[in-house]
Amino acid sequence: MEELLKATEGLESIMSDILRVLYLCMGSLWLSELISEYRVFVEALGGTPASEDEIKKAIEKLSEIGLVSVREGIRATMSREGEKTYLISLKLSSQQLTLLRNDYKVSKYRDLWRSYLKNTLK
Repeated sequence: MEELLKATEGLESIMSDILRVLYLCMGSLWLSELISEYRVFVEALGGTPASEDEIKKAIEKLSEIGLVSVREGIRATMSREGEKTYLISLKLSSQQLTLLRNDYKVSKYRDLWRSYLKNTLK
């Protein structure tokens, strides 16, 4: 996990940013929400987000190595049927969660949010 969080390019970098986003969003997001939040996270930190296909490959790899679970479900929408999609959830130990809690990108993103909220609520 430590090595994964150090990745700066390629699939491993996408995977680590997905873990960070899930951590910041309380551990679980529907696929469409995860893709959206991932893009906001990466752009806020000055990067270029991966494509949707790359994000899905990263989620698949995270699932294969046991860091996330992927569960099919129905996401509530304004329609009666809802949306058939996938719920992506963290499956991390307390030690792995501590690594994310102390991660540089997580801290930087939280600082950006604090600054934004401070300036917005004036």
